[in-house]
Formats: sequence, C-alpha cells, structure tokens
Amino acid sequence: MKKLRHLLNTDIYRWLKQCMTGKWGALSVIIILNVIISLSGAVLAIVSKQVIDHAVQNSMRVSGIYAIAFALILILQLALSSILTLRTVKLREAMNNDLQRNFMDRLYRAEWSAAGKYHSGDLLTHLTNDVANVTDGLVNTLPSIISLIAQFAAAFITLLYFDKTLALFAFLLGPVSVLISWYIGSRLKKMQHQIQAAESRYRSLLHECVQNLLIVKTFEHEQDSLQKVQASQANRLFWILKRTRFNVAADLTMGIGYRLGFFLAFIWGAYRISIGAASFGMFTAFLQLVGQIQGPLEGLARSFPVLIAMITSAERLIVFQKLESENKRESLPAIRDGISGLQMEHVVYGYEANKPILTGVSLRIQPGELIALIGTSGEGKTTLLRLLLALIKPQTGDVCIIGKDHERISLSADTRSYFSYVPQGNTLFSGTIADNLRIGHPSATEEEINAATQAACARGFIEKLPQGIDTVIGEHGSGLSEGQAQRIAIARALLRPAPILLLDEATSALDMDTEWTVLQNIRNLQPPRTCIAITHRLSVFDVCDHIYRLSKGQLLEQKKELVTH
Repeated sequence: MKKLRHLLNTDIYRWLKQCMTGKWGALSVIIILNVIISLSGAVLAIVSKQVIDHAVQNSMRVSGIYAIAFALILILQLALSSILTLRTVKLREAMNNDLQRNFMDRLYRAEWSAAGKYHSGDLLTHLTNDVANVTDGLVNTLPSIISLIAQFAAAFITLLYFDKTLALFAFLLGPVSVLISWYIGSRLKKMQHQIQAAESRYRSLLHECVQNLLIVKTFEHEQDSLQKVQASQANRLFWILKRTRFNVAADLTMGIGYRLGFFLAFIWGAYRISIGAASFGMFTAFLQLVGQIQGPLEGLARSFPVLIAMITSAERLIVFQKLESENKRESLPAIRDGISGLQMEHVVYGYEANKPILTGVSLRIQPGELIALIGTSGEGKTTLLRLLLALIKPQTGDVCIIGKDHERISLSADTRSYFSYVPQGNTLFSGTIADNLRIGHPSATEEEINAATQAACARGFIEKLPQGIDTVIGEHGSGLSEGQAQRIAIARALLRPAPILLLDEATSALDMDTEWTVLQNIRNLQPPRTCIAITHRLSVFDVCDHIYRLSKGQLLEQKKELVTH
C-alpha cells in the first residue's frame, strides 16, 4: 500500500488531476463503454449456457432465441468497441497535445538560464516519451483497470452463483497476482528512471550528430561519431532488455499459474459433468467465467508496470514544471516611443560562483546612438547583451531603461518588447522568407517589410529568388548563403517595432561595403534606433558614436583613433 499512498498523497496525484481538467466527461464515457463491454462478457457466458443446454434438450426454438440474443450481444460488443476506439483516440490525442503545449508554454516562461541547463534531446524525450506515458496511463490504463475490476466482479458473482467451489478456486490466484505486482513495481520504478535517462542521452547524441553534420563530415569524424552512437545504443538497449527480462519472468510466473488454474477448472468441470452435477452448457459457461475472473487479475497485474511508467514520467515532468518562472508585471509604462537612455550601473555577473565575468560594469547610452562593443572572445560581450534582454539577472548592480520623464524601468521579461535582437549564428526557421521576417512583426505591412529588407541590404537578392519573399528555405536557412541569412535576420530585427537594436556579430558574414551600408541605414532609420553592435571590424568604427572595450570584466570607452591604429 506504500506505493498506492505515494500515488495518491503527493504532487503526482494533484498534477495528474490537473491534467484531466475539462476531460472528465470524455474519460467517463470511455470508462462506461469499457465497463459495458466487460459486463457483456458475463452475460454472454450465461446466454451461451442457455443456447447449449436447450439445444441438448432439443428445445430448438428456445435455443434459437438465445442464439439470436448471443449474436446481438456480439454485435453490440463490436459496435461499442468501435465507438470506444474513436473516443479513446480523440481523448488521447487531445490530452497529448495539451500536455505538449503546456510543456512548451512552461519552457517559454521558465528562466532562460534554468531551461538552458536541459539538453535539447532531453527536452524532446520529455515532450514525446514522458508525455506519451502519462497519456497512455490516464486514457488507456485507468479505464482498463476499472473495466477489469467490473469484469472480475461480474464473472465472480455469476460463477459463485453456479459453483462456489470453482469460484473460490479461480479467485485464489488474486492475492498472488497482487503480491507479484507490488514486487514488479518496486523494481520497475528504478529501471524506468534509468531507461528514460538513457533515452534522453541517446536522443541528445543523435540531435547533436544531425545538427553538426557539417563538422562531422569535414573533420572526417564519421567513425568516431558512429561509435558514440553505438555505445549509447548499447546502454539504452541494456536497460530496455533488463526491464523486458524482468517483465518476461514475472509474466511467465503469473502465466503458468493462470494456465494451471484454467486447466484445473477444465478438469473440475469435466468431473462435474461426469457425475451429473453440471450440464454441457454449464461447463461452457464455467470455462468462460473462469477466464473472465483470471483474465482481469492477469490484466491488473500487467497494468501495474504501465502505471509505474506513468508515475515515473509524471515525476520527470513535474520537476520541469517547478523551474523558476520569469517575473511578469501587471503593467508597464508606455515608454517605447519615448526613452531618454539605457543605463547599467556597477553590474556584476558570473555564470559560476566566485567567478565573475563582469565586474562593476557601468554604461549610459543616449537614444539614437550607435555603440560598438569590442573585446576578445570570452570577455562577456554576449553576456552583456543577455543582461539587457533580461535572459539573466545581474548579481549586483542595476540595468534599466530611462523614460522621457526620467523614470527608471528595471529590465525584466516585460522590457524585451523594447529590444530587437540579432544573435550570433544562423537563426532562421524552415519556411518562407516572409514567415521568418514576420517573427519580428506578425502584422507587418508589405511596405514595412520592403523598408526593412531594403535597410538590411536584403531586398535585392530576395527579389531575384524564384518565389521572391515567398521562397521556402530549409532548416537554418538552407538554400541561402551565410551573408544572405544574416541580412534576413537583420531585416527581421529591423521589422520589430522596438527602439533598441542589439547586434551580436550580426554582420560577420557580410563584406565590408555591405556591412557599412547596413550600419549606415540603421543610423538613418526614422524614428531613430539605439543600437549596440558587437563587432571586430575596424572599418565600421567610423559609423559608430562610441566604442567600448570589454576587458577583464571592465567596460572602458576607446578613442576611435586609438582603436583604428
């Protein structure tokens, strides 16, 4: 009972109950259908007894009536089974979609640093395997357990009415099944965690191999990569086979007991016929009813591992649900079109304790300024942009936007609406170019899109494509050059109606003339945009109002003539 209390008295029960919100009606219909189909089995056994007994007694008319009833019950079972299948699939898919959507919503609302600790392969395992285990447990296993209990009760009461000795004998294996089930559960729960962990590692490795296909091929890393995949497969297979062997041994033990019970029931029924204590119809009913008693017991025992898988997956999903969420404000001052500055004061931040990357960074940027941020790799330039986007929080110090009336708005998840961002690398989605651009501004007009692509020096090559802006590109901008992909990413950021633009090596794949033109276009935007650009090119510094170097955690302004010489 300890495990049952664990299910009923923890966050797992409350979370599972929450998953069923709005779906109890559909689940109730599925349970009722399952129970009706299960109870019809006992009725079928009684009717079959009457068919055979009246046929033996040459009462063919009565036997025919019961035969018709027998056929109608079979037709009813088929009809109800069809309806049950449709209802079950509909509820399962609805619940599966809701759980996946809620998981993604939770992922989007979680603190960026907390969610970033999970590998993408692990997240995919949560979204697929764990969600499927929970859905299967609630939609399939739970109604099945209730119907099995109803089937057992109906068959046992019917058999008890006909033959108390046989009913009690058929029931004897019940406690044994329960004990075996508890033992299976105690072992399987640990195994299930190991299997899900192995599955996450395997998916993570496959995801990385596919994502880095170019590196694998150009570095001739194919064999080493395949060996890692093979090793991960072997580890995953080890745990799956271990669970399977355990289940097979348990099933074999219970199966032998049930088959022995059925055999003894067969012998007992034959003996009862020989002494005239039972008819042939009664014998047929005996065999059906014994099967309907032992079948549910066996089914309940087999359902327990599925419940364990559901509980294990629920635990994994609940852990993710408890990730710290980003704080959201109820209201935010409408200063998007009227800011008087961006300010950082004595900001300290480090990804590891006692290892700060930024140590007392202070910066004041006026509206409309174009700032160049330089420094060697690893000095914290991207970290500074993440602080501005409120993806991470300063450990000490303050980062805020200054309004026209000098009000200070500390940066948070809400203030991201004031920023537009072009990160490093290729960040395009598969789909049309228009779809990618509208991520920055879903309701953008054709004129706004044309203006953004023109400013990003992307309009010329887009118009030369076969379908123009409706050209379909592949994952990570497949089908475009790196420079073209960067210009579309810049246009996407320019299309977003935000007063502050952050460029993280956003022009690294552009030639110097194009980069100069793009930055000059950004300077000339109306209304003016404040822009912070991480760059390593000396040629663009003349476009910038100020140049700041980040070194050893400190941010210092550089004179243009000193940087360019």
